Amino acid sequence: MGFFYSGGGERVVLEQAKRLRERGHKVQIYSPITRWDKCFPDLLKEVNPERFVPKCPFPLPFREGLAMIASATLPFGVRKLADCDILLCHSQPSIWIGYRINRLLGIPYVGYLHQLTTFIHKRPEVAGGWATTGDFLLLDGLLGIFGRSVAHRLDYICHRYASRLIFNSAWTRSRFEDEYGLSGEVCYPGINFSPACYSSVRSGIITASRHYPWKRIDLAFQVLKALDVEKKPTFFVVGEETSHTRNLREAARRLGVEKHVKFTGFIDDEELFRLYAQSSAYVQTSVEEPFGLGPLEAQSYGTPAVVWGDAGVKETVLDGETGYHAVPYDISDFSSKLQTILADQQRWKSMSRMAKVWASTFDWDTHIDLLESVLDQERR
Repeated sequence: MGFFYSGGGERVVLEQAKRLRERGHKVQIYSPITRWDKCFPDLLKEVNPERFVPKCPFPLPFREGLAMIASATLPFGVRKLADCDILLCHSQPSIWIGYRINRLLGIPYVGYLHQLTTFIHKRPEVAGGWATTGDFLLLDGLLGIFGRSVAHRLDYICHRYASRLIFNSAWTRSRFEDEYGLSGEVCYPGINFSPACYSSVRSGIITASRHYPWKRIDLAFQVLKALDVEKKPTFFVVGEETSHTRNLREAARRLGVEKHVKFTGFIDDEELFRLYAQSSAYVQTSVEEPFGLGPLEAQSYGTPAVVWGDAGVKETVLDGETGYHAVPYDISDFSSKLQTILADQQRWKSMSRMAKVWASTFDWDTHIDLLESVLDQERR
């Protein structure tokens, strides 16, 4: 896994390493990219990943994209892994690296899969593009030169020869079954929470997501505009700013809701948990979200969530009990369901109580129990 943003997938990797070590396993993380100030700095420092390829001492353009390419194509780092019992590979390019090392050294590898490989299997057009930085544009361009059909075949091969595949949601598993005829266990991520953050005062709504096009935070602005209320709630948009953030600010301005939108930038976990606990509702408007930790984290603080009724995110919310599933990409339906949560206090209280109970079932101990069992069965 590349560590250059504080996202759900990155947290899963770091938590797995930390908790497997706590159970007595010797675990080392290898990564093509590590940005120590950008990805859960405290947790990253505790887990201490090692670069898989040497760091370039010069400020070259496309440095991160080149590191990904070098990890996947050059023999850097292979000998570091010679004494490993098993490799746990998180999506691409890790699963390809696992395949290469298995062919060279015979070390078995298990894939923990967050989604189909994004640069090969495109999301729907409504999601927008995935290549939001120069590094990703470089990778996308190279793929166009060498052919998606070849990449598709190689992607299939390295997943096919994994000892086992584990999926972050039933929806992600179904996508691999449909595309490649490959299946395996579902192992939902756990969530972290701080009981001290519970609050009796609630106002506003919140989303916590990467500022990338396919997260479609701009759709949440449309939902906010469509709310039929006397006073619109403050909408907290949590996440480190990216080159896409200026587009989001412009979208809020264009819709006339900018005074109700507060971009928080990067905040630490305690501040995030405090905002969850003080918000009336959580909204998630990303397209084909494979899982999404945000809605679950919010529910653990008794904050009902509204999400699209598609993809993996619908597995994180009990429709009508801990929040709502909106008709996919129907702004009116999403807005109506959010308005019900905000306006009906009795319904809100019932959903809030149920949300805490529901979210508590997504715990890290259960996740690590299954992961540890699979790794123990497949190790050499």
